[in-house]
Amino acid sequence: MAKLITKTTRTPEVNDYFYISSNDGLTDGKVELQDMAVIPETTRNINFTSSQTAAQIQAEIDAVGRYIPVNVNLTFQFGNGTYTLDNQLLFQGFYGGGNIQIYGDTSQTDALHTNHNVHLNFNNDTHGIYILKCAMKNIRLKHLKITTDNAKSSIIGQRLKWIEVQYNYCISTAKGSSSTRSIYILDGTDGRTDYNYISGSYYGIHSSICAHISSNNNDDTGTQPTVGLRADGNGIIGKLGASQPTGSITNEATRQGGEIR
Repeated sequence: MAKLITKTTRTPEVNDYFYISSNDGLTDGKVELQDMAVIPETTRNINFTSSQTAAQIQAEIDAVGRYIPVNVNLTFQFGNGTYTLDNQLLFQGFYGGGNIQIYGDTSQTDALHTNHNVHLNFNNDTHGIYILKCAMKNIRLKHLKITTDNAKSSIIGQRLKWIEVQYNYCISTAKGSSSTRSIYILDGTDGRTDYNYISGSYYGIHSSICAHISSNNNDDTGTQPTVGLRADGNGIIGKLGASQPTGSITNEATRQGGEIR
């Protein structure tokens, strides 16, 4: 079985090759990039349990193939329970025409609620769910209760094609820092946020750096965020539905070309 060999120096003559070596060390060679097969993922579930650590869950995420073809649904399924996590969970570099689904208990009501059966408690100085640089048809994040600390975000979607954040409950244990956000969408990402409860953040829902999202029937509960909706850096939030998160200082804030409408 071949393995990849890392070259410490590269020259123009070899930039378009992978170097490989057999396990017995007897055969060395190089393979042109166009001859390397990309193995597509298939529709399947990757299941997590509340007994797992953040490192164990991250290792399973990292082991998944990054190419998700059209009509493939790759589901990261969190089983019921409270997860005690000392590091963020990073979903990065997925691409293709399929869908990634990050789910809690989807048998629960598709509406605002706080009795989630899956609680991701990030009990350290860390973000919660961080989704970064994914060129997917759709990324769905549903039915999770997520707790994070001051100056961190419960959910981040950055440099994505499309994201849907629905039926979650985001809790910040403190909100003294303006870097404390419940749902933070940025860097050109399009998407929607529907029926999410917000508690205790500085910014409830924040659209930044050319991100365009909708806020549909989201609301605050418990401790109000300082600012309900925030749009800056040409970010846009379009309001839908009967409810929006309200802030203890102001309901909406914009700057640097941001727009809430």
